[in-house]
Amino acid sequence: MFKRLSRSPAIPFIGGTLIWAYMAIMARTLRWRIEGLEHIRPLWEGDTPFLLATWHSRILLMAILQTRLSRRWKKPPHPTALMVSNSRDGEFTRRSGIWLRLHIIRGSAANKSKTKDKRGMLGAREAMRVMSQGGGVCVTIDGPKGPPEVVGLGAVKLAQQMNAPIVLYGLSADARRLKTWDRLLFPLPFARAAVVFPKPVATSKSMDSESLRNEVERALKEATARANVLAGLKDAHHPSSSSALEQAPQVEAVAALERGGP
Repeated sequence: MFKRLSRSPAIPFIGGTLIWAYMAIMARTLRWRIEGLEHIRPLWEGDTPFLLATWHSRILLMAILQTRLSRRWKKPPHPTALMVSNSRDGEFTRRSGIWLRLHIIRGSAANKSKTKDKRGMLGAREAMRVMSQGGGVCVTIDGPKGPPEVVGLGAVKLAQQMNAPIVLYGLSADARRLKTWDRLLFPLPFARAAVVFPKPVATSKSMDSESLRNEVERALKEATARANVLAGLKDAHHPSSSSALEQAPQVEAVAALERGGP
């Protein structure tokens, strides 16, 4: 009975709605310190394609941009999209994203099975379509399964394919860290929190992807470290990271797009 219940489509709906409600409450009640809005606002309001990225461990803090900041800005000409994995866990994120009024893209190149690779390629194609129209795409750049705080090369190549800047946001809060693969931050209302937007990282097809990946990873770690200081995160220890060659998000889907186009 429990197994049948866990497979019910009502579970992701309920769980995703609860996650959205929690994220919205955190966005409004945490005591935020914000730096670098001048780096994100023109892109968010304009029609230049961009990739917006943070660490998976900060996913519960991501709603600050949509719930609290961008509501005071000019409405963008194109909807911002959220890339979500095809896993069952991704269904919870999809529901949360819908409540945040984000366009949802399902797809991840993380799984090497033939079916999942096909879905990942379709997801990458959809992300490119959104960016070709001038929209932005949000990703957790070390997700969906890590290693933690290692930038995925596939996301970098996606940005390069569209000559889109990568906008990073370091998020942090004085919060408990759960015993998940990414050591997820789980703040309580009215805790100190911070978001830091560094200068966007420019990309182009001619750049070396691995060098660009290293630059993005360094910049996001620096922004996160700054946010940790501003928020007073007591346990700021970074999760152990493996080589980028070992990480789950691979580049098969983007490589296929490079051969065949969007």
